[in-house]
Amino acid sequence: MTLPIETDRLRVRRFTPKDISDIQAFASHPSVAREITNIPHRDPVKLEAYIERQDALELFAAKECVDLAVERKEDGRVLGLLSVVSNGERQAEIGWGLGIEHRGNGYITEAARGLITYLFSARGYHRVFAGTVLTNHRSWAVMERLGMRKEAHFRKAHVPADEGGEWIDTVRYAVLAEEWPAPKKDRTRHET
Repeated sequence: MTLPIETDRLRVRRFTPKDISDIQAFASHPSVAREITNIPHRDPVKLEAYIERQDALELFAAKECVDLAVERKEDGRVLGLLSVVSNGERQAEIGWGLGIEHRGNGYITEAARGLITYLFSARGYHRVFAGTVLTNHRSWAVMERLGMRKEAHFRKAHVPADEGGEWIDTVRYAVLAEEWPAPKKDRTRHET
């Protein structure tokens, strides 16, 4: 097992059944629920089944979307998640979701930086990319803070379920291993 990935304040790890109340707390806000549609946060039984399915997935297997808990080390609270999908050719797409009350503290940037560093340094990935709808300013700002470059702006490429059927633009950002800075000493640690 290659997890957890630890940063100064956070631990990125698999979800466990003890995380159910934290998942419900961060995923129940409409702005989070709209972006994270695969988590059955309203039903604890379905949520436990989701956690079991996620735990059974092989980490970094091609085409598998694995959701990982972003836990604050200080109190053990799960604040949000990172998602990673490998294409099996040393490329991965990452995504994230964070409880609304935890925004503005740099948690997702820190967790995503740890995951990207791990993908490049420990797993030998060549390219990591992420995307979002153009109206999700916070998400593409995270991509820019991570040093990702904007690769594409897709016009009217997505129809969110709650936006009245209106097509909206999406953006995609990426970073290559050769562009990624070496981690600062003791900033990101990988435990086995």
